[in-house]
Amino acid sequence: MKQDTVRRGLLGLLLLGVMVALTGCRGTTWSKKEEVRIGQQVAAEVEKAYKLDPDPAVQQRVQTIGQRLVAVAGDKDFKFSFKVLASEEINAFALPGGPIYVFRGLMDKMGDDEDMLAGVLAHEMAHVNRRHANKQYTEGLWRGIVISLATRGSVRDAAEIADALMQLRYSRQHEYEADRLAVEYTYKAGYDPHGILRFLEMLQREEKIGNRWVETNLRTHPFSDRRAAEVRKHIQRITGQPAREAAQ
Repeated sequence: MKQDTVRRGLLGLLLLGVMVALTGCRGTTWSKKEEVRIGQQVAAEVEKAYKLDPDPAVQQRVQTIGQRLVAVAGDKDFKFSFKVLASEEINAFALPGGPIYVFRGLMDKMGDDEDMLAGVLAHEMAHVNRRHANKQYTEGLWRGIVISLATRGSVRDAAEIADALMQLRYSRQHEYEADRLAVEYTYKAGYDPHGILRFLEMLQREEKIGNRWVETNLRTHPFSDRRAAEVRKHIQRITGQPAREAAQ
């Protein structure tokens, strides 16, 4: 736990430097090219702090599913990549411009359920395609954190900025939009969108048993009951059939 805190703190300082250098703490909207550049530079720092999982089969699995989704739904102006980080955390996140990461802890929780994994990747892809991080930054929902920490800069504060950048709290509207698009992406790519429901069900189970990684790292995916209900509506709209129970 202490090692994770120190690692997040050091990563936070690096990310803070990257963000301040690239954005200048300004409030204007990033262009798509800027998003790609920011994402690539932040990704390089992420991979220094959180090593990639050494299992080539796990990496290939995520890349294969991810690229299948990109083929039907990826914004061509972005550079999507899909990688697994060697950490027990139960989490996944996307960076501006296309880098998407899944922690090994989440991979292990999902097991062999490819539809669930496709749903997670599609959800993160939707955040990238719809430029949600850009909108959050422009609207000042987390720009203030970057500016504030730029004037303080302690390791403790850096842990906060690491969380803000890697686990950006999307708005309720953005989460619902990402869920809706994830249903569409997975269905177009030939995956069963019910995998998204199974993922939400898994989150609820982990929250109930007090899993600390869910409590601290999946704060970006709240509203599980409402989200599940909305996903069911989207599945019925896309498939023309009522959504099944998630476990089926």
